[in-house]
Amino acid sequence: MKKKFSIFLVIALLLNFGWAKAEVSQTTLDYLTNQTQNQWLTMALAANDQANPDLGYLADFEANSANDFAKTILALTAVGQNPYNYGGSDFVAGLENYYTAGQFGSADLLSDDFWAIMALRSAGAAVNDQMIVSSHNFILDNQNPDGGFSYAAGAESDSNDTAAAVLALLDAGLTAQSDVVIEALDYLEDVQNPDGGFPFVAGSESDSGSDAWVIIALNKAGLNPESWSQGGQTPLTHLQTLALEDGSYRWLIGDPSGSPLMTAYAAVALAGAYYPVGYYEAPAENAGSYRLRIEGAEETYCDTMVAAATALEIVENGAQICGYDYLIESTGFGPYLTAIGDDQAEGLNGWLYRVNYQSPAVGAADYQLAAGDEVLWYYGEWGIQPLRVSLSDDQIEPAAAVTVNVEYFNESQWLPAENVSVHVGDSVQLSNNFGQVSLNPADVGAYEVYAVGENFIISERLNLLVAGDNAAVVNMIVNIDPNGAAPDGSISFSVETTELDFGSLGPGQNQVTPVSITNNGNGSMYLEAIVSGDDLFEDNTYVDDSLWEEYQTVFDGNESRDLSVLLSVPQNFAGSGIRQGSLTFWASSQ
Repeated sequence: MKKKFSIFLVIALLLNFGWAKAEVSQTTLDYLTNQTQNQWLTMALAANDQANPDLGYLADFEANSANDFAKTILALTAVGQNPYNYGGSDFVAGLENYYTAGQFGSADLLSDDFWAIMALRSAGAAVNDQMIVSSHNFILDNQNPDGGFSYAAGAESDSNDTAAAVLALLDAGLTAQSDVVIEALDYLEDVQNPDGGFPFVAGSESDSGSDAWVIIALNKAGLNPESWSQGGQTPLTHLQTLALEDGSYRWLIGDPSGSPLMTAYAAVALAGAYYPVGYYEAPAENAGSYRLRIEGAEETYCDTMVAAATALEIVENGAQICGYDYLIESTGFGPYLTAIGDDQAEGLNGWLYRVNYQSPAVGAADYQLAAGDEVLWYYGEWGIQPLRVSLSDDQIEPAAAVTVNVEYFNESQWLPAENVSVHVGDSVQLSNNFGQVSLNPADVGAYEVYAVGENFIISERLNLLVAGDNAAVVNMIVNIDPNGAAPDGSISFSVETTELDFGSLGPGQNQVTPVSITNNGNGSMYLEAIVSGDDLFEDNTYVDDSLWEEYQTVFDGNESRDLSVLLSVPQNFAGSGIRQGSLTFWASSQ
């Protein structure tokens, strides 16, 4: 069907030009304001920038279902209120109490999963939150063969619930180019009536609620409702035939009066908005730390934890930690990341971002980071897909077998990546049709493992240690206090205790922690080290006054020696919070 090949083109054009949204009249807004208020009316007024909607109805809030909590969360986040503590109630916890056996509410219903996903995402939950992932999968498992969805599992598809499913799936991390979303949009296009409007189910009369739901889904998918035309009539033109002089919208053309609920739906649709209308933003002082990885055309600029509130701010704050230059320009569409290092936007190549490997539907400056989010910025063309690697074992004996698994993300799931270059130290091999490379490295050492492929984003870099029993791993931890708290001591340990604690350090401070190592053999041994984990450790850890990469020493038989491990926090370090890494010693015979 035509939408399957036109969606990407439409989105590409709209990124540059946009489309004119219909206007919501002041008469309609006055009508909504004068009705008995509820969650749907709150969202409609918020979508049209009406200040301070009346939330008095929440004083008598009583919940009998997951949907009751979900729509209340959506109303609160639409007006910037805290759903975790409003009027002394935690509505998010109330919704989460309805989560059971991988889905929300009744196992017979899909609608409560649609709205639960949107509500939790609007409250700041990450797309990789287990409840969202499981509920998302439950929805996918219940898509009907015609591409549509129903309010209930196994029931006939309808336009309203298919539109709601699209909204939820987009919030769960899918994109408008995902097969599931395309099939749902194809279903909606197939049921459009000759008058340009939409019926609840195929073959029935067009109604304002169905018009509005489809328009709202198209708004969120980045598609122009005016392009969905039948004989020159669109859902926008049909919706306006149902408007009345008092500003309300009736459900069907024969209805004598308007409906507050239908009017609320129409007001969101005509404003060019969608559900969730708003996303709760915690106060800046509560901003957390999130993993930031930046992949340029030929180098990794950063891979560390950074404190930030948005997906754009994390680039600004990350520069102070990782030391790269960047340029953000103001445009008519908002802030635009033009360059990092030597990689500047040019032609079809530019800087793009993903959160938890998904491409968000909003600009980076508007994407509010939530607990567990991982941000990937990468340089390249639109449409290239992420790679990831995993190891069957990250520490092996010399010449032992290890398998590197390589996968790519197709916007909905991870699949084996065939014929991509897998780098292991200085060697390069192509992955097989299962996305695997089998290795038997014989030389002792630490090998960097990553994957590169045409039209793919380079994978993260893992460390493979070939050392066998002649190695010991020490975990390292430090708390960075930006106010410059003095170190509160250190922990002495043998290799067997496996932990170093550098206490609390501030920028420009350092701490030395001793490590006692004993050669239990009669012969001499050659000792080296590798540091992995947070960039703070990888770039600033010294063993016996040598940067860990340059450290090497010989122990005589049965010799015991204390080594000094120093962590030096750079003067310009701008991060905060707890950082973790690993220090691995490995030995070989001398």
